[in-house]
Amino acid sequence: MPFYTYMLHCSDGSYYTGHTDDLERRISQHHTGHLGGYTNSRRPVRLVWSQEFSERYEALNAERQIKGWSRAKKEALIDRRWDELSRLARSRTQSTLRQAQGERVSVVADVLEAMQSAAKAAHPLECCGILLGEGGCITGVIETLNVHPTPQTHFEIDPQALIDAHKAERKGGLRLMGYFHSHPTGDAYPSETDKKMATHDGKVWAIIAGGGMMFWTDDKDGFHALSYDVGSR
Repeated sequence: MPFYTYMLHCSDGSYYTGHTDDLERRISQHHTGHLGGYTNSRRPVRLVWSQEFSERYEALNAERQIKGWSRAKKEALIDRRWDELSRLARSRTQSTLRQAQGERVSVVADVLEAMQSAAKAAHPLECCGILLGEGGCITGVIETLNVHPTPQTHFEIDPQALIDAHKAERKGGLRLMGYFHSHPTGDAYPSETDKKMATHDGKVWAIIAGGGMMFWTDDKDGFHALSYDVGSR
């Protein structure tokens, strides 16, 4: 079964990105307002870009990546201006490198406690879950099943939990800021397995190990450490 990532141009000039396993039906639902959410009050909408994938996770990863792009980068993709798309990607990477030393994230105290508790409860297996928030503050956490066949050394977030979190975000809920997992026998640095799994979409990764925790951004040129402070709601 093929899966699709798609982009719509809305009546207010904004762009909407989604993914589906039935493109024709999904676009029809957007046109009729059946789905509600973001596009419902911004009709009519027009399909301006789509791409087919063989696996759902590939389409979902593409959706997540494009959602984080600037308008200029989205329009370069729509128009197939590959040189401009490459230039914009390099520009963002250079900006990230300049800002990395000063980047911080704020995390509310009960989110930190929830992640630590999840790691302790799952030990000696890896725990995992989703980070939610708004602006530069992580205010919520969803602990999910680790569905990887070898959870002692790997993690895989329940795909349905990811889909549900994206749906909630589209309907005006908290933004999916990133993910967390534990290293029961390692340190709080991204492992080689983590690096292979990374989609370089700019999301935050929290890694719990040895009673400590570190935050990272999964940028296009690799993981970068984030400092953090304990914020309030």
